[in-house]
Amino acid sequence: MSTPPPDSSPGPGSPSPGSRSPGSPPGGSRQRALALVAAGVACATAAGYAGHQVWPAAAPPAQPAAVQVSTAPVVRTDLAARQVVAGTLGYQGAFSVVSQLGAGILTALPAPGDIIGRGQPLFALSGQPVTLLYGGVPAWRTFAAGMPPGPDVRELQRNLAALGFSPGPADGEFGWSTQLAVDRWQQAHGMTVTGTIPLGTVAFLPGPLRVTATAPALGALVTPGTSVVSGTSLTSCVQVALTVGGPAVRAGDQVLVTLPNGTTTVAGTVTAVGRVATAPAAAAAAGGASGGGQAAVIGVTITLRTSAIPAGLDQAPVQVAITQQRADGVLAVPVTALLATAGGGYAIQAAGPHGRLIPVTTGLFDDATGLVAVTGAGLTAGLRVAVAQG
Repeated sequence: MSTPPPDSSPGPGSPSPGSRSPGSPPGGSRQRALALVAAGVACATAAGYAGHQVWPAAAPPAQPAAVQVSTAPVVRTDLAARQVVAGTLGYQGAFSVVSQLGAGILTALPAPGDIIGRGQPLFALSGQPVTLLYGGVPAWRTFAAGMPPGPDVRELQRNLAALGFSPGPADGEFGWSTQLAVDRWQQAHGMTVTGTIPLGTVAFLPGPLRVTATAPALGALVTPGTSVVSGTSLTSCVQVALTVGGPAVRAGDQVLVTLPNGTTTVAGTVTAVGRVATAPAAAAAAGGASGGGQAAVIGVTITLRTSAIPAGLDQAPVQVAITQQRADGVLAVPVTALLATAGGGYAIQAAGPHGRLIPVTTGLFDDATGLVAVTGAGLTAGLRVAVAQG
């Protein structure tokens, strides 16, 4: 009796004859492929036991990004090397107005931030206003006819003239023309016309006062010699404490100030350099007169070429670039035009598809402009050179 052939019909879920799963070896090769994979794993395992390690195939090396190149001209210009130090933005001068009137009650005061100009009241004591006039000599006596001449009288005459009251020549003599001018000034301001100005009713300061503080409160009893109003001038400036042995500056030197936003720069001029080194204020407070061992500093005042400091920036920190070296009328290129050479020097490449390399010697680097002074055969102003971007 013959044995029936095995059932070759496909079972449920089995692939039909002639078909295969995607990615599997065709026909009966699937089993052989699995056997080969198993054999490969066994070989790898055996190799591992033998002390060898199988590493994955190395990835192809990454290609460096192409350098973007543009061109720039060789220029003839002035360069400067600068040292940057910290400073504080503010206003020049510190003034205090002391009452020279008799004891009285404070009846009027300005507010911090107010600007008081010539002929305007600084404060009032028991209803008596104290008027601001401009001058460098403090008032020390009553202004009246027959008083000895002096620089205070000359200051008064100049102020009366500036206010439009025609006191005659500013000769320091309190004559009849000056007395008439005082009469007209008192009448214009609703004061009792006496032709005299008692001590304490005017205060001389170098210019307009920007009020920063008022010591007593309204209604307080004020006695002679009490400081009532404090303030500064309207001249914006930067205060810098330079470490002794650090960058050297002189009055008249030009500097560049970067404001707190980090981008806006303002030109400034050194107007005052301290002659006596002192300990830093903060260090002295913490460590005594020696300043806690910190280096002594010299105060420097820098006047800015701007009319006012933006609101909210008074006493803000700034950066001051002090010029330490200059090179005028030199050929210069952007620092990014320099190419390092095998010999340790530099070269620049003339613009163009076949631009020649020009060996150069570098000079002063200017951080503010990003330029560097260069010399080399064939360099001329206007020659365009290759410059790396980014």
